[in-house]
Amino acid sequence: MGLDAGDRPGGHVLFHVLGPFEVRAEDRVLQLGGAQIRTLLALLTANAGRVVGVGALVEALWGMDAPPDAHRTVRTYVSRLRRSLAPADLIGTHPAGYLLRLAPDRLDAATFERLVATGREALARSRPADAAERLSAALSLWRGDAYGEFAGNPMLRPEAARLNTLRLGATEDRIAAELATGANGPLTDELVALTERHPGHSRLWELLMTALYRAGRQADALEAFGRARSVLAERFGLDPSPRLVETHRQVLDNDVRLLGPEPSVRTRPAPREAGRNDLPGDIADFAGRRDEVDQLLAARTSVLATAPTAVVIEAIDGMAGVGKTALAVHAAHRLAEHYPDGCLFIDLHGHTSKKRAVTPISALDTLLRALGVPPRDIPDEPEATAALWRAELATRSVLVVLDNAADAAQVRPLLPGTARSLVLITARRRLLDLEGAQLLSLDVLPEADAIALFTGIVGASRSAAEAETIRDVVGHCGRLPLAIRIAAARLRARPAWTVHHLADRLGKARAPLTELAAGDRSVAAAFAVSYDHLAAASSRMFRLLGLHRGPDLDAATAAAIAGVDRPEAERLLEGLVDEHLLEQPVAGRYRFHDLIRQHAHAVALTEESDAARQAALHRVVGFFLHTAYRATRLLDQQHPSIDVGMAPPECLPLVLTGEAETMAWFDANHQNVLTARAIAEEQGWHTAVWQLAWTLDNYHYRRGHLHDNITSWRAGLAAAERLGDTAVQARAHRRLGLVYAPLGQATEALYHLRRSLALSMRVGDVLGEAGAHFVLALAWTQQHDDRRALHHAINAKDLYRRLESPKWEVRSLSMIGACHTRLGHYEDARCHCEAALDLSRRQKDVFGEADSLESLGAIAHATGQHAEALDHYGQALAYWHDLDNTYRQAGVLAAVGDTHNALGGNAEARSAWKEAIELYRAQDLHTAADRIERRTCGS
Repeated sequence: MGLDAGDRPGGHVLFHVLGPFEVRAEDRVLQLGGAQIRTLLALLTANAGRVVGVGALVEALWGMDAPPDAHRTVRTYVSRLRRSLAPADLIGTHPAGYLLRLAPDRLDAATFERLVATGREALARSRPADAAERLSAALSLWRGDAYGEFAGNPMLRPEAARLNTLRLGATEDRIAAELATGANGPLTDELVALTERHPGHSRLWELLMTALYRAGRQADALEAFGRARSVLAERFGLDPSPRLVETHRQVLDNDVRLLGPEPSVRTRPAPREAGRNDLPGDIADFAGRRDEVDQLLAARTSVLATAPTAVVIEAIDGMAGVGKTALAVHAAHRLAEHYPDGCLFIDLHGHTSKKRAVTPISALDTLLRALGVPPRDIPDEPEATAALWRAELATRSVLVVLDNAADAAQVRPLLPGTARSLVLITARRRLLDLEGAQLLSLDVLPEADAIALFTGIVGASRSAAEAETIRDVVGHCGRLPLAIRIAAARLRARPAWTVHHLADRLGKARAPLTELAAGDRSVAAAFAVSYDHLAAASSRMFRLLGLHRGPDLDAATAAAIAGVDRPEAERLLEGLVDEHLLEQPVAGRYRFHDLIRQHAHAVALTEESDAARQAALHRVVGFFLHTAYRATRLLDQQHPSIDVGMAPPECLPLVLTGEAETMAWFDANHQNVLTARAIAEEQGWHTAVWQLAWTLDNYHYRRGHLHDNITSWRAGLAAAERLGDTAVQARAHRRLGLVYAPLGQATEALYHLRRSLALSMRVGDVLGEAGAHFVLALAWTQQHDDRRALHHAINAKDLYRRLESPKWEVRSLSMIGACHTRLGHYEDARCHCEAALDLSRRQKDVFGEADSLESLGAIAHATGQHAEALDHYGQALAYWHDLDNTYRQAGVLAAVGDTHNALGGNAEARSAWKEAIELYRAQDLHTAADRIERRTCGS
């Protein structure tokens, strides 16, 4: 069971996974429910910040024995968890599943990993006492094995194992730090126990031998090596590690280095002469990037802890202007103290206008000279030069910044061969093929950091008076550091300008990128360099995507735009992601940064002919029309079909299967279909305009997107009038009336419905006439005139029966029953609704069955049979869940709340009303939500 309203947490909740899984608030453990609900939350916690698919959750909860309604049960569990946790939006909904939005400070595992990283950094900086303190603090968070009783779940086992492995590594580091401070005695017993539990860990044996030797137990230390060698060979088939062998040699030789420092004495490295420093100056107004800087500073510690001999390489990638070089230089200045033999910087010109990329041999020549190697000693052959470079670095501790790399092939010869040096690389493309590199991909700045950057350049005194407008400016800049710097520099150079004036210029510019240029710096020019480096097929895909105005797209959409097959489209899209010319927010979906979209569109206008652009637009409109048409026919086959013709050449629409996949596609592409309709309007493709409105109608109704439906059908009506198609005009008027009625706009609804009825009768469209009567009944119901509503409902039923349309006859019977209910004619109401229920079941009409059960629930509620009402509503709600019709779900939940309220169940009523309000708000139906909120105030 979830928490009652009075037991919900009032403050932030904390998630504990380093032991038995717990969620705490104000020092008490929350009782979230049974094992399955706790398993679900544990899985979301293990994947915090990432979407977990419903299928994965079902598999985690039931394995191969999942019941048929498992997906619905998962939704129920999530709903209960949301009521139990505060804030309720901790669990977010995504078309593919759910995700837990969890700040790092609310998860003990994240705090543990942060403390371990800082402890290892202190250890690498020769501050063992600090390291021991931080690592001890990290380990004190543990209460048992990670995820406790859930650690055996196949979906949670990898994360639990990862954390347990980190715990052991942190324990080894903590012991090493304490030994480095001179501590010894208490560690011996602990190490004996650890080697017994983890006999395959050579490092534990090394530490044990060191502790024993320091305690004056040289023979025991040698005996420990013998045990280690036997165990490693017999149980694991391994030889002792080189470090373990070296420790054994030191014990035999009575090596003084094994004794370490005196207790409580910190060792300090002897001062030495500083090496050459080629780093550019750090940026005074550097803002943000705290997490990224911390990752770079901890790079050498984290890599050396896991692979002591590995070369430390950090490769920073990101789109043009995102601040890669600024971050690398800023981090390099903070790391410089650890590399006394020099800090070298070289621009490789991988993406520089009018300059060719530096060849590896040329770069090596420059770097070797910087180290002081005489030119005469530098070989001419690339392999020999690279070998000399590695040899020079083998005895030095040097920080090397390789800026603006073209690709992995350019930087491989420039890498050192030992772990003594650190390499920071910046590149526009992701260096996925650079072995051993830790990749750090930069995104645009968070809003607060973007504002801080702008303010730091302009000056706080000038920007303080227009703080809110600064948000608009950085928004127009896409929170891209280069764009922000240029905009701020222009403002600083124009004393007469205000921030508001700058925001106005950026917002109203016909070509916004032209406003983001100052001197020799230009956002458009930076993007152009990336574009110019693309292969022909990639550059064509890039500019044609600039014609697509939807928020995102998938490979099928891109294939239609470019007129290529889907595998080729996906290959090109993934390549553009690697070049940071496209973003990939979730697997399979792609989008532009706003400024790059503008650049792509501008390039398409200049490099593609009018005919090519028209063909691409025709393909994308055709793709969404034909895919959406097939999709909506899957959702509802009772509406008469329309003729959408053939798809355009080189356009392959999707073939969807099942309602779940169809609704998921509509959820992901809703705005794209709306955009396709807008493009069709602009191009004067009138038939496509009303047909796209038709394809969206059912989805809009199910999701409660009534305002979008109005916009679509108003465009569809205008298109039908231009075409002179009376039948389509009648349909458009009818659909507009259906949408205006529940929004409380009676005048508009009745006008459109009367027009629909008149036009349908004029062209002899009996089905359209029946539909007009049916929607008029709905409209008069909204006006509380049930006598008029009943008249139209009866007319609709008679016409549908004459047309032998049983599914619509079911709807009309339910409507007649609802009218009789509100008029107090309960026997007539029950008779019609039961007839509707019987007919819908014979027709296997799930929608009609849900509609009839909802009407029967209203009759039972009106006659005081509240338990019966809840039963009917419960069945109807389950059907609406299965149909994924959130609009009707909200209506039933509101009725369930009314029924619980009549029974005196105030808590249950408020819970149902709350869910209904949330659904209505999510569908932008605030009038309906407000109406229910007024009930909660009176309950």
